[in-house]
Amino acid sequence: MALADAVATALSSEIIDSSDLVSAELVSADLELKGQLTKAATPAAVVTAVVGERDARVRTEVTAFLNGDAGVAAVLRLAFTSAEAVDRSASLSGLLCPGSKEWNAELHRRLSDDESFARLIESYDGTVGISIGGRPVHIRCYRGQVLEVVARAVKGADFVLDIPGEVFIDLMSSNDNSFMETAMMGKMRSSGSGYEYLRMTSALIRIIDNARALAGTAGYVGATTTSIETLQVA
Repeated sequence: MALADAVATALSSEIIDSSDLVSAELVSADLELKGQLTKAATPAAVVTAVVGERDARVRTEVTAFLNGDAGVAAVLRLAFTSAEAVDRSASLSGLLCPGSKEWNAELHRRLSDDESFARLIESYDGTVGISIGGRPVHIRCYRGQVLEVVARAVKGADFVLDIPGEVFIDLMSSNDNSFMETAMMGKMRSSGSGYEYLRMTSALIRIIDNARALAGTAGYVGATTTSIETLQVA
């Protein structure tokens, strides 16, 4: 985690020092241009995942983006692995990785304990799908109950809301739940049943409420909310 933070800090200040990368291997880099780059663009970087791998190495993912006058102009996604295996007895929280088994299990627990969410899905029998930075999360619901939160439900999802990594970061770190504003600006896209997506809008807002609280308690970078906010209704 310290290594990833060092990389994020280096990217944020536009000073890439080889010492920041001495104990890590770059395994992937993906650049997405969203607008016109200008000299006035402001860089920022956030650690988005710290995940233990089967060979005892640690995979760290960093999302860096350049903000211009019109919003995000470019997004750079980097993934590193530790050059050497690490002791798994050390604290390595899967809650820092949205879509991981640990993260899904904690979201399941929170949604199951949330009476407001139960009321929002009391007549719903189906699966809400979200994709966070490309990671699928399916939330299987049945008449007020959350049956499971998994990477992929057996029968798939009624719809899938695609939330890019940098947009998810903004949703987790903003002062308030800005789901509706973000959706209205076209920063998220849905596929599948448009009817079910609109029907479940309030439930989606509540899911983000719970994810924000999860992020805050897990120590997600930039997140400060640690409790459920007042229910928002679309």
